[in-house]
Amino acid sequence: MAHVATITIDHTKVPGDLTDYVGLIVPDGSAGYSALYALCLEGGGDIRLFKSDDTTEIAREIVTFSVSAETGEIHYKYSGTLSSSVDTDIHVYADGSSSDYAVTATYGRNAVWADYAGVWHMQESSTALVDSAGKNSNASTGGGSPGMQDTSAPFGDYSVNFTNDQIDIPNSSNLDVNTGDLNISYWAKLNTSGIITYPFRKLQGSNQIVDEIDDRANQRTRFFIVQSSVDGGAASFSGLTATDWNFYTYKRDTLLRQFHNGVQRSTHSDTGRDPDNTANLFLGLAAASNHKMREFRYKIGASDSADWTTTEYNNQNSPSTFYSVAAVAGGSAAQVARRGAVMMM
Repeated sequence: MAHVATITIDHTKVPGDLTDYVGLIVPDGSAGYSALYALCLEGGGDIRLFKSDDTTEIAREIVTFSVSAETGEIHYKYSGTLSSSVDTDIHVYADGSSSDYAVTATYGRNAVWADYAGVWHMQESSTALVDSAGKNSNASTGGGSPGMQDTSAPFGDYSVNFTNDQIDIPNSSNLDVNTGDLNISYWAKLNTSGIITYPFRKLQGSNQIVDEIDDRANQRTRFFIVQSSVDGGAASFSGLTATDWNFYTYKRDTLLRQFHNGVQRSTHSDTGRDPDNTANLFLGLAAASNHKMREFRYKIGASDSADWTTTEYNNQNSPSTFYSVAAVAGGSAAQVARRGAVMMM
């Protein structure tokens, strides 16, 4: 395979060393990707990622990749330490002929999300959303008709437009929280003002996990492990910008914590409640939902650090400033000449 480009992560965007960080690459029309587009297959199945030693391969998921449109979305798991003190290089390889990895392969899709209970990119044309962690059944319509592949998105191609409808993710023991640590994140944008929206709910009834964004009172957001605000609810915070995409993260460790655009905004004591693990996970909520949403991640048993959350926001909010990309010496012409020839490392 040919080394066609180098991704260099700016260490100043990483506030603390991170272990096994899951990062995002969004290929675009910049010159650094020229050799990759010249050589790579449409769909990106032949793309491989390596650390700077050119030996240590990195698991990756190709969500989308278009040679003709010069767009894409790639997620990777940087095994080991992502440094906050020196820049980190990732080498991009391709050969114009290799097949994509199976999702269960060592460096395939599922390996990227091995630490997650579920990950939904929300890019599909139907409500049968696929869990990229490979641990849950496909989602289905839970009420109404969510607008799939809405072209507004914080990164990548699409989002889902919820207008009084929802998507149901079937109940699974993989999603059971019990009393342990929890980490949930997603991107959302309110469609209209003067409404309450529920980006997600886990379960119905007295014991549940619920997130509420209320645009009627200066854009408040609240997060509950159970229904009562006295009984495990995180204090609300205000000052959101309803017309923009916002990155929301909710954590439970020793406290319940709310983060907005990578910054912790509120905390609440955790009563250690055990939610009822018998019903579906709902994205959106029929009759009380009016927002766009994408990239829903659900992690149990490990609450990510504040540095991780800030790094995620830096990466996803502005990929082009989180890293730089450079074509390898030799340029795209040299890569074109090698199209179809597999160069063994």
